[in-house]
Amino acid sequence: MAGKSKALEKVKQNKITGKDIAKMSTKEFLESAKGPYQRILTYLKPYKTRFALGVIFGVLSGLFNGVLLVGIRTVFTVVLPPDPDKPVEAIKPFHDFPFWQDFEIARPDVPQDQQIWFVIAVCLCVPLLMLIRGLLTYLHQYCMIWVGNRVLYQLRDECFTGLLRQSQTFFNSAKQGELMQTVFNQTRMAATAGTDLASAFIKHPVSILSILGVLLHIDATYTLGAFVVFPLCILPVLHISRKVRKAGGKEEEEAGAIMVTMQESFAGIRVVKAHAREEYERERFNKGSQRMMEFIMRWRKAIEIVGPLVETVASLGIAVGLVYAWHQQIDAGKFLVLNMALMSIYPHAKALSRVQIQLQKCLMATSKVFAYMDAAPEVADKPDAIELRDARGELELDNVTFSYTKGIPALQNVSLKIEDGKTYALVGQSGAGKSTIMSLLMRFYDPDEGVLRFDGHDIRDLTQRSLRDQIGLVSQETFLFHDTIYNNIRYGKLDATKKEVEEAAKLAHAHEFIIEQSEGYDTMLGDKGCTLSGGQQQRISIARAILRNAPVLLLDEAYSALDSESEKMIHEAMEKLAQGKTVVAIAHRLSTILNSDQIVMMKDGRIIDVAPHTVLLDRCEAYQQLYRLQFHGHETADTVPA
Repeated sequence: MAGKSKALEKVKQNKITGKDIAKMSTKEFLESAKGPYQRILTYLKPYKTRFALGVIFGVLSGLFNGVLLVGIRTVFTVVLPPDPDKPVEAIKPFHDFPFWQDFEIARPDVPQDQQIWFVIAVCLCVPLLMLIRGLLTYLHQYCMIWVGNRVLYQLRDECFTGLLRQSQTFFNSAKQGELMQTVFNQTRMAATAGTDLASAFIKHPVSILSILGVLLHIDATYTLGAFVVFPLCILPVLHISRKVRKAGGKEEEEAGAIMVTMQESFAGIRVVKAHAREEYERERFNKGSQRMMEFIMRWRKAIEIVGPLVETVASLGIAVGLVYAWHQQIDAGKFLVLNMALMSIYPHAKALSRVQIQLQKCLMATSKVFAYMDAAPEVADKPDAIELRDARGELELDNVTFSYTKGIPALQNVSLKIEDGKTYALVGQSGAGKSTIMSLLMRFYDPDEGVLRFDGHDIRDLTQRSLRDQIGLVSQETFLFHDTIYNNIRYGKLDATKKEVEEAAKLAHAHEFIIEQSEGYDTMLGDKGCTLSGGQQQRISIARAILRNAPVLLLDEAYSALDSESEKMIHEAMEKLAQGKTVVAIAHRLSTILNSDQIVMMKDGRIIDVAPHTVLLDRCEAYQQLYRLQFHGHETADTVPA
């Protein structure tokens, strides 16, 4: 229990909500983000070669911004007419670099009739340079997207697997809509943290530094003067970051709430329509959508206002630069290149200013994904758990006590030995503990006290998969997948042949209505099998259990949705199937279990008596009352309907 508590505590600490982020200072945010972001980077290791290529192409793309400016300046100088008051000089774009000091581009003396072709050729260098930069950017983005998609695949796989590993208790309290949002959307945000953010922190700073280097090369005084106001551009970003964090966190919370509303509305559509609550659900959905829209507008307004504020502050630098250009008599061509370079820095600075929003969203998403992945299930296999094979089907409950929540136990000191190859029926009023015994036998939960044994093994010493492979279950709450009839039956035994599937359907008396469907066994069922009647759904579920052919068969009101004729036919088929198997059945209709080897009478989580029908009818008052309620005056076993 101590280890379990530590695991749960760890998960709680790792999960960061929007409210937590909204309250954090910048320092606290960076400290909280360190762990999740370091962990997400470990997912890049299997793809480090492709990621490294993406980094290299990103650096080259950033550096090429400087090359592009040098090229454009060179083209301007060669193509545009020189100032008549100044002597014609050779262009030395790299005169500050020792190895290229003698490299120069002189303005050639081209004959008059060939000048147009010369100008066209030189001007085509600009789109050529743009093409090269675009190609480098494309290769950078391609590598990062390639890596990001594989990280996303792995995260979704591990998150979904982690959720499937959780015990029934977890799903009893979890919101399915929120789980779906985490697996689908939050994993995408977490994967973004590993690639898009890495891309932003590589490409944009390198681009800014390369452009800045060219600016300093062209005119250091002008560049330094213009960048005096650059720190002022950061002030608007710092001012609104807190508002953005708060609004962004609330938006994510509302997105989860909307997913919950949609999932519940669709899953419970029969209840919604039965109570004519379509308008109520619409209002509930729109209320959450409206709140989400308000939060989106808040942080988008805050983000978008940064642009004009930064541009306004940056324009002060241009104004100062103009005064300097007038004073120094800088020609228009040089001034144009200088300001083009300054303006080309802005998109990269703007992109970096928006990274904080991605960081905040990614932190919340990443922490939630890892929290679900790390959560320790309440019911877990032991490290040395054994595989159960060739089971006989002997079951035993030894002094078992179990509670779903704190309060009255669902089972109290229950002891019952179920012999292999025999049929046991659990009867009693609702709340007696019948379904709880079924759930414990399937190990959906572990008992609070006592032991359950399967062929003499404590089921906690067995792997859950091998235990459940030995059990076939038919429940009154049938669930069919949005798939073909064939695949729904085959779910009981994935390697079954078509002949085996059809034989199981025939035994369940489902074959007849299946072949009448539009595409027979290949007919696609609606959500939860809604295109079939309740009785047809239950027969498909029974066929699935028949196909499984496990040594233990659990029947939880397996005939509840069947009409009398179908019930009789399937009952006969199940009797054939049950031969040599251990059967534990729950039935509110006593007529379906009168021939059981043993009937277990339960009340308030306890076993009152265990005996065949005739014995119980003679000695157990609670069973007599239940019997009279159903058969209205039939006092002896001889008068009970078969």
